[in-house]
This record gives sequence, C-alpha cells and structure tokens, in this order.
Amino acid sequence: MDRAKKTIAQVGEFGFIRSVMMNCVHAPEKVIQGIGDDCAVIGPYEDRVLLITTDLLVEDVHFLRGKISFRELGAKAVAVNLSDIAAMGGIPRHLFVSLAIPRRMPVEDLSELDAGMKDMCRTYGVNLLGGDTSASQGGLFINVTVIGEADAKAVLYRKGASSGDRVYVTGTVGNAGAGLRLLQEELIAHDDLREALIAAHNRPRPRLEQGRLIAGSMLASSMIDISDGLLSDLGHICEESGVGARIFEERLPLSDELKALCRVNSLDPSEMALSGGEDYELLFTVPVKNAESLEALLQRHGHLFFEIGRITEGKSIRVVLAGGTEKEVTPSGFDHFAPAKRSPCPPSPCIRFSPDD
Repeated sequence: MDRAKKTIAQVGEFGFIRSVMMNCVHAPEKVIQGIGDDCAVIGPYEDRVLLITTDLLVEDVHFLRGKISFRELGAKAVAVNLSDIAAMGGIPRHLFVSLAIPRRMPVEDLSELDAGMKDMCRTYGVNLLGGDTSASQGGLFINVTVIGEADAKAVLYRKGASSGDRVYVTGTVGNAGAGLRLLQEELIAHDDLREALIAAHNRPRPRLEQGRLIAGSMLASSMIDISDGLLSDLGHICEESGVGARIFEERLPLSDELKALCRVNSLDPSEMALSGGEDYELLFTVPVKNAESLEALLQRHGHLFFEIGRITEGKSIRVVLAGGTEKEVTPSGFDHFAPAKRSPCPPSPCIRFSPDD
C-alpha cells in the first residue's frame, strides 16, 4: 500500500531547508560558509573573501501592490540584501536582479521599480551588473543577488556566541512590524504616527557602517540582522552557537512612535519589539572582556547601541519581565508554507510561552 507523500506544508519552510543542507558542496576548495548564515563566504583570495546573498520578493507574499510605491519596493529589494552583507561585516560591491513580470504591468511602474533600485545602489556604491527577465503568469517576482567582500579575518558569523556574552542591538525594534500591521488594517493610528511606522516597514536602511565597525573591531563574537524578528533571529544565533539567551524586557529599545501606537490599540510594545520582523537592525554578541572597548568605539563614531541581554548555557531563550519573572519562549519566524493566514503578507512572528509558565 502506497504511503501518502508529505507535502511542503507538513514539512515547513525550515524543515525543508534543513533537509537540503546536506551534500550541497561537491568542490569544497574556497568554500568557507555555505547554507546557514546571512551570506555564503568564499575564499580567501589573498586577505579578502567574497560574500554572496540572494533574496526573493513575491507579490502577495512579501508585498501588496498599492501598499508600497514601486520606487520604495525597488529600494527595499536592494536594502534587504545589503543588510545581509552588513550582518557579516562586509562591503557590498555588485548586484544582479531577475524579474518575472506580469504581461499587463505598466512600463511606468517598472521604471519606478528600477529607479528605486538604482537609488539604493547609488547611495551605497553598488554596481547593478545584470540579471534576467521573464513573463509571469501570476504576480511580480523580484530576485536580487548581491556580491560583497570583507577582510577574511574580520567576518562575523551567527555561530561564535558563548555563555556570558552580552547581547546588543543597533537601534529600536518593533517599528517595522507595527508598520506592517497598519498596512494590513489591523491597527489604528493618526496620520503622522501611521506614516512614520509604515515608513519603517517600507523604507529600511541597512546598517552597513555599523556592521563593518563591529566586525572589523574583532571584539564581537556573532552577528545577524533582524529580518524575522528579534527573538527569531536571536534563536538563529543560539542554534548555530549551541547556547541559550536571557533578554531583559525593560532594556528593549522602544521608539516613542511604537509606544504611542500600542497605547491607542491597547497592546504591549515589548511583545511587538520582540516579535516584529523587518527592522533590519543588527543583533550582535560581545564577550564581557571586550564590551567596554566596543561600546566606546561605537560611541566615538556616533552609532546607537543597546545592551538587551546575556548569552547563557543550555539552549533555552528566556525573557525577564519587568517584575523580574522569567518566561521561556519559543520564537517562531514566518513560514512560507504554513497554512494560509488572513493576510497574504508575512505576519509578525509569534512568541510561544512554555506550557508550564
């Protein structure tokens, strides 16, 4: 009797990725890092390595037409890839883009998309060198690949965190996730507040200068960009490093805009900061002996940073609430193949508290 074949929905996005991670490298020379980090790392070539990253944006999955301008969409498609380069401490150099375009899509919209991409490339000195185009029978598909470089000795990976390390983030968190929920008409806000938070979602800025400074200092132990949500991405660092973490709710950097939105909608801003995705700030860990030196370096260059927690032994991630109570959490990022939700766009990842809490 034939057994029913498992579907991708049953396996899940991350289960599928884990299933294909083995037996990928057949010519290992020069392959330093493959699947499992923000970028693949290839080299070294003298004292430098290549960083390569790619991201796919799909209409009605990653964006809704009419909720973001095409110029913003083009810039964002580039920015999210540059953020991966930032998370490894690199410099972006070259970009390739492939588009699958609906036949009835206005050329004017495509021109705006192109202008947004070139705006972002110009800002960060990146060359757009080619790609591919195809017709789409569905919506618009945008695939961007960026090639960067870094000092071979200064690349920061997700792995590397150790018990006792301090956990930092480069800026406020939760604004982009709040902006998404406003776009989905789940929350209410006055016009100025709504505009500011939606801008955080639609117009991210990669922290390239901060990433190079942190990695180049040789003082940090691991780093990742916050794309899926603070807890979800911290979970990636913990998994790759074989450690746990403790995050202090009272230390989370919350913007005045996020606090105001949560007051109006009777929500907890800390929960939104922990679970909201697409902030594209950098989350990094630093051994205690190096913390003072790295803090001073960031201060000298005028960069924001916030210490929010500690790396711990074991594999659990716990949040210390304002009253001192600790809650173990299971961060869950967006899964493309999970059962359909109310909205076609990725929701903020959820925080699941342990059953015994």
